Amino acid sequence: MSSPEKKISIEDITPTSHSHQQYGQATSSVLSEDPNGEPVTASPAPPAPRQKVWQYFSADDTPEERRLILKLDGLIIVFLFLAYWAKVLDQSATSTAYVSGMKEDLNLFGNELNYLNTVFQCGFIAMQIPMTMLMTRVPVNYFLPAADLLWGVFTLVQYKVTNVHQLYAFRFFVGVLGGFFFPAAMWYMGCWYKRSELSRRGAFFFIASQVGSMSSSYIQAGAYSHLDGRYGIEGWRWLYIICFACTIPIAALGFVCLPGTPESPNFRFLTAADVELARARMASEHRQARQKITVKIVRDVIFKGWHFWVLVIFAFFFSQADGVVSNSGLPLWLKQQGYSIEDINIFTTASPAVTIVSSIIWGIIADAYDCKASLIGLTAALNIFACICLAIWDIPVGLKFFAFYLSGTADAIASIIYAWANEICAGNAEERALVIATMNTIGNAFGAWLPLLVWKTTDAPRYLIGYNWTIALDICMVAMLFVLCHYWNREQREARETEKVEDGGAINSEKSAV
Repeated sequence: MSSPEKKISIEDITPTSHSHQQYGQATSSVLSEDPNGEPVTASPAPPAPRQKVWQYFSADDTPEERRLILKLDGLIIVFLFLAYWAKVLDQSATSTAYVSGMKEDLNLFGNELNYLNTVFQCGFIAMQIPMTMLMTRVPVNYFLPAADLLWGVFTLVQYKVTNVHQLYAFRFFVGVLGGFFFPAAMWYMGCWYKRSELSRRGAFFFIASQVGSMSSSYIQAGAYSHLDGRYGIEGWRWLYIICFACTIPIAALGFVCLPGTPESPNFRFLTAADVELARARMASEHRQARQKITVKIVRDVIFKGWHFWVLVIFAFFFSQADGVVSNSGLPLWLKQQGYSIEDINIFTTASPAVTIVSSIIWGIIADAYDCKASLIGLTAALNIFACICLAIWDIPVGLKFFAFYLSGTADAIASIIYAWANEICAGNAEERALVIATMNTIGNAFGAWLPLLVWKTTDAPRYLIGYNWTIALDICMVAMLFVLCHYWNREQREARETEKVEDGGAINSEKSAV
């Protein structure tokens, strides 16, 4: 860690502490003297200009900040993208293996596949919050890659199973080691990036899941067709070996590249000046470093504030509103219409492509114009329109294609919502971790069983209940958006008033001293 004497000041930011508890304090005014020697207070600095949609950096980013941001993108975002991509690849391996020979080799002729998915979901959901909170207590640059390494090992050993009971155990631990990755990654980005930078980085990270779903079938199909029987190993077992081979190098990359956190950095690629600058940037955002977790902190987060309940309820509506894509309405309709397998594969790849493009565009716009609420409302309106069209069903074929593809924008606001949660909970690192993890856990928990009720296979491809359910979810999400904006605007207004009072007290103290 660099010495306390070497400080970098950015405009009105004055880091006063580099302790484990706090990066520093941001001031809104600067004391100076008038020609008569009387202390006066400069006007509060205007909000920093945000970058335009075509700009990668903000207009007021110094050359040092720009170099730091590029370093962070290379060290953090690249690893998170690759790791998320590998996890999507690994998660799909069991379903692919099941139809590629595992069913017959292990005598899985009952509901074993459903049980395997249930066991995975149990580990995935149950340990999200504990594992994310644990990450706030240990060096992140070792914890995330170590979890990836173990994920890869438990993925590999599945190729040696001889019965389904062994597979149950391994799938549970794979779920435990991977379930926390999404909220952990969102929390980790909040440790380094400013609120005007988070949405687009979150979008770049999030689209790894879409890229993974698009590429997994091609990779696994190629591996099966070329390796089946090689060295006496069945093709479905090779799938797990291939997933392991993809995961381990990425975990090694994490051990080498991840920079830790600003209060506990890894200096392998960052200089002391980089770390000081990163701390000053977080101080300007009132972003607090990690503290000791206490019962009081957890109690205050859950029972004494609005952040937890409003954000978690909001996340519930958002997380369930992507049902049109996640429940395969488009491919089932195409199959009903008699399209060939080749055509179905081609047409369905457009849905994740829509999600990828819209996620990036939404993230860039959110950072450039700070319009998170407007983009969330717009996305809800688009999804409502798409679901109304699909609920009517008897519409022109072109409009039906358009509605299916338009529903791909539903997930485009994921990075915006979690970036907003990082901003709202900036004052407490443990609160950020708990809230973000709970938001994601609630979505996964309800997503594990709700589709069985509202997206019944017998209703396919015209999921009348499902489409109307999605309309109701989006309407509720918009209602919760007003609630969220009300509380957030009120909190910001109170913070500004408190800041004015504190500034006034500081001025009076200075005058008395003079």
